[in-house]
Amino acid sequence: MDSRPLDTDEVAAIYDDLLDTYEMEWERRGHRSLHLAYYDADHDDPGAAAVNTIRVLADAAGVESGDRVLNVGCGAGEGSVFLATVLGATVHGVDVGEQQLEIAREYAREHGVADATTFARDDLHDLDTVADDSVDVYWALEALSHSDDLPTALAQARRVLAPGGRLVVADLFTRESDLSPADRERLDTIDTGLGTRVGPIDDLETALADAGFEHVEVRDGTEGIRPSTKRRRRFARFITPLGGVLTSIGYFSETQVDALRASTAMHDLVTDDVLGYFVVTAEA
Repeated sequence: MDSRPLDTDEVAAIYDDLLDTYEMEWERRGHRSLHLAYYDADHDDPGAAAVNTIRVLADAAGVESGDRVLNVGCGAGEGSVFLATVLGATVHGVDVGEQQLEIAREYAREHGVADATTFARDDLHDLDTVADDSVDVYWALEALSHSDDLPTALAQARRVLAPGGRLVVADLFTRESDLSPADRERLDTIDTGLGTRVGPIDDLETALADAGFEHVEVRDGTEGIRPSTKRRRRFARFITPLGGVLTSIGYFSETQVDALRASTAMHDLVTDDVLGYFVVTAEA
């Protein structure tokens, strides 16, 4: 894993640069998700599977009408709007990218849930916009992989959760701590391309316990996202060889090419069972 400190401005810049790519996908598929899609027997279309990821987390956390949800790394607002419109939750979404936050606000207005949602620029290590004991659910969909300091991030999660509150996380983690040099190089490709610091699942479990969380449950959801990483790899393998040309004519940026390389490395590591996709719940 890349040991360099993460700069939140650099992470925001990566996703700002990738917005054009994401917006093409949103237009084609009819959703605004940035995360991996979760496939099952009832959700085998890419768009439906992307929304299904949100549903899987909501079920795991037991989100109900009236719950106050903190959506960490809320992106363009797809999850927040789903939680508000479908489940009747009130949602505070935080992200480090102001462009995505503005899209999220617009999306909430379009769906009539502006009164049930708020969005703010905030770092998951600080959560300056969130008061102590003020939320019922801490929601982190592919957000903790952007943390280079899990103990601090989870201490903040514990601080903002009301007594008896629930945490739900879905993200990529390595299955083991010790990686071969080749696997570590592929993981560095992901970290560089996506602004992440993907670490071992055992580190998350340890950090949750140290932060005072109880009833920690870890579910391996890797099978559900394999079709999603495969689709991303297929697109990346088609485009990446053209990356130099597309970059030279201004059609693609170096950031977009790095993200494509990250998609290939992600699928390869998932296929080799080095990376897993885990859904984790815990109680404050």
